[in-house]
Amino acid sequence: MNGFPLLISAQAAAGPSLALPAPFWLLTILHWVTLALHFLAMNLLFGLLLIVLIAKKSPVRLLLFDTATKIFPAVMAATITLGVAPLLFTQVVYGEYFYAASIVSGWNWFLLIPVMLVVYYLLYIIAVKQRLSDKTRLMLLTIAAAGFVYISYTFTMISDLAEKPQLWQSLYQSSPSGASINPSYLQTIFRWAHIIVGGVAVSGIMIQWFALFHPKVKGDRYLLAFGGRVFLLAVLKATILALIYLFTLDKAVFNRFLLSPGLHAILGAIVINIIAVLVTIKAVKAENPKKSILAASVLVLLGIFCMIIARHYLRLVYLEGQLNPANLQTNPQWSAFAMFLITFVIGLVVLYWMLKKFFSSPEPT
Repeated sequence: MNGFPLLISAQAAAGPSLALPAPFWLLTILHWVTLALHFLAMNLLFGLLLIVLIAKKSPVRLLLFDTATKIFPAVMAATITLGVAPLLFTQVVYGEYFYAASIVSGWNWFLLIPVMLVVYYLLYIIAVKQRLSDKTRLMLLTIAAAGFVYISYTFTMISDLAEKPQLWQSLYQSSPSGASINPSYLQTIFRWAHIIVGGVAVSGIMIQWFALFHPKVKGDRYLLAFGGRVFLLAVLKATILALIYLFTLDKAVFNRFLLSPGLHAILGAIVINIIAVLVTIKAVKAENPKKSILAASVLVLLGIFCMIIARHYLRLVYLEGQLNPANLQTNPQWSAFAMFLITFVIGLVVLYWMLKKFFSSPEPT
């Protein structure tokens, strides 16, 4: 076992032993699209959960508690389902890097499943059990939020570690039991915090959707304005955290990233978010805000997409000189691709139907 980390490092440096089942550019685009949808669902879920907890006894909690908690189980299912595809695309292209990082931090990875199951059941209990007291619901929501913190931080930690193969051997030698933690604490924390605060921003837009379309709170101007304030503050904080994260990078990595298309993606995300904030402010003051909020929602999705593209190029910068996925051998499997595309589209249609039913039901269950 003493040669295990050396073997992993050598294999990773050589790249995946199997040919890619589709061109790298196609796998990359599919990864971007599916990851954006996963982040959107995850942000809605965790962001709304945090807002409900932080709102305390304000009118917002009273307005959101029943409406938001009813949708939590469905959004949790969507988050998990939409997260499978981007994880598989990551493993196809960067599998040996991701597997090595998962092995080094194996126990943290294994704990994801039981923690996820507990969170899932808690959200169902909160949504279904009508006789729970407010105090009990808040306690269960707090436990669920703690579970989300563990899940999201662990994914972020391992994803960051997967891009730093130089750390694998030292971590394995110091703790071969698989209980290692990524020592790049500052980078991991700011990367994770940026994602979480960005999730709160997305939830601000979702609150405005509640105020526009949900039968129980439809037309509530207070809720509409609150969603706008949440979005504005969270966008500003997420942008600051993203910039801090970039400045925690090694100088050589940072300089190479500035020369990559990732810089344009970052700048694009900032510009898009500024426009989204202006559109949201206009929506709060407008007599008929539907078009403005729809436009802001599209801009938010584009902003998430830009951040994912920036993260993609940062990964390539980290692995520069060790792996160039564009040069990997390709053995297309178009039948499998067609099956994926068909099931993916069907899944999106079902998800749209569920959301439409939720926002049109006078008594959502």
